[in-house]
Amino acid sequence: MHRILIVEDTPEIFHALQRHLERRGYQTFLATRAAQALPLAASQKPDLVILDLGLPDRDGYSVLEQLRERGDETPVLILSARTEEADKVRGFRLGADDYVTKPFGAAELLERIGVLLRRAARASAPVPPPAQTAAELTDEQLCERYGLTPQQVVVARLMGDGLSNAEIARRLFVSVNTARNHASGVRTKLGVSRRGRISAILRGAAPA
Repeated sequence: MHRILIVEDTPEIFHALQRHLERRGYQTFLATRAAQALPLAASQKPDLVILDLGLPDRDGYSVLEQLRERGDETPVLILSARTEEADKVRGFRLGADDYVTKPFGAAELLERIGVLLRRAARASAPVPPPAQTAAELTDEQLCERYGLTPQQVVVARLMGDGLSNAEIARRLFVSVNTARNHASGVRTKLGVSRRGRISAILRGAAPA
């Protein structure tokens, strides 16, 4: 049974979300404030987070940012009344996996949730060992094949070793925001949405 954390402070909306999700067989947890969301994400380890941006104590972006900074790659679907393109772009840059505006259709939302959960399941599936003929890509091959810059090659190898954005920032003596931007650029150029695929690509496997 998939576990979904709902971060939403409007009773009508979170009750409707719980009802629709539980009818589909999902187990739900509720946080009505940002301060509740992070501890719940750590203790309950949900398979997906539905995140409102207009929370009473802090902006929902801060929840997303802190999740990603501590290396939590749980899929996050932002559900917000904010319809401006800049809001959506900011969400994706911080690591959101999808963005749905309110009011929303329940059928579409449930399908989007299903897509994110299936994608996460594929990304977390064990990667088969590379063939004996496969060899780790050199820095030059990463630059030529994927268009990575030398700095992005360094970041890609750190990501492949499982380092979070905060750990990469400390290792490279840059800000967390700079490390996050580098990591986002690496994922885009490698054509992956999850860090778990990066190590396979470094070993010579094609992106999936």
